[in-house]
Amino acid sequence: MDHRIRRAGLIIASALAAGWMFGAAAQEVSGGATTTAKPMSKNLVPITQPMLNAAAADPKNWIHSNGSYEQTRYYPGNRINSANVGKLKPAFVFQTAVLESMETAPIIVNGVMFLTTSFNHVYAIDAVTGEEFWHYKHKMGPITTFCCGPNNRGVAIEGDRLFMGTLDAKIVALDAKTGKILWETQIADPEKGYSETMAPAVIDGKVLIGTNGGEYGVRGFIKAFNAADGKLLWTFYAIPDKGQEGVWAVNDATGRNMHRDIEAEKKMLAEKGGEFYQTLGGGVWMTPAVDTKTRTVFLLAGNPS
Repeated sequence: MDHRIRRAGLIIASALAAGWMFGAAAQEVSGGATTTAKPMSKNLVPITQPMLNAAAADPKNWIHSNGSYEQTRYYPGNRINSANVGKLKPAFVFQTAVLESMETAPIIVNGVMFLTTSFNHVYAIDAVTGEEFWHYKHKMGPITTFCCGPNNRGVAIEGDRLFMGTLDAKIVALDAKTGKILWETQIADPEKGYSETMAPAVIDGKVLIGTNGGEYGVRGFIKAFNAADGKLLWTFYAIPDKGQEGVWAVNDATGRNMHRDIEAEKKMLAEKGGEFYQTLGGGVWMTPAVDTKTRTVFLLAGNPS
């Protein structure tokens, strides 16, 4: 259950749990440190791969930003239903430090809610009372390039680590209990138009994350990083290189004619080669779906440059 309201930086939790609301306005809060409001009173059990695989059937936790690897946002619990949904009442109001738009989808682990705000703040709060455990403020680099607001769509979790992409095109790993930085890796060059707003996906010790920036002539991709140390494992480009074109389709998936001048495209590719593919866009800025049986990743490529 996901509702949006037009208030600055407020999180309101339903009295029957499982529901949350988010709000908006405009301000950057710089940082680079984690502040602790109170000791973590909840027992955070490390999130295992079997738990991530079975998340779609877990009514007590919400350990993917969209509920499961399938990205369905379906909640299997039955405490909120057609008979009582009209009786929901606010249980608490949580005020963030960032007065900006919020497009985040929090995760919940053993009663702890991890949520992000614009400008890459992360909060750990008690999902029952709204009390804050810790607050991480990302220290932004000197250059950020983004088209449509400084939003962040959430974190991923595996073991006792949280993972977040940042506006300055980095990925950071945080200790889920304390909010302390474990590692930080540069994904791409923000000066060239790259940035990160998507919630990553984690599977088998690999953190999967794409990129924003289709408006600025970037080359869309999805990358996999080692969850333990942040090292790059592989890169898949949404915009292929010479020799990787696949089918030169005349019609789209619905059968509609795309009116392409394929011969002109082939000529340009032959003349400019890989350079032609470096500025075509196709950013991957939404969390990919994963088939856990075949280990297949399904991603959506965004707008062209």
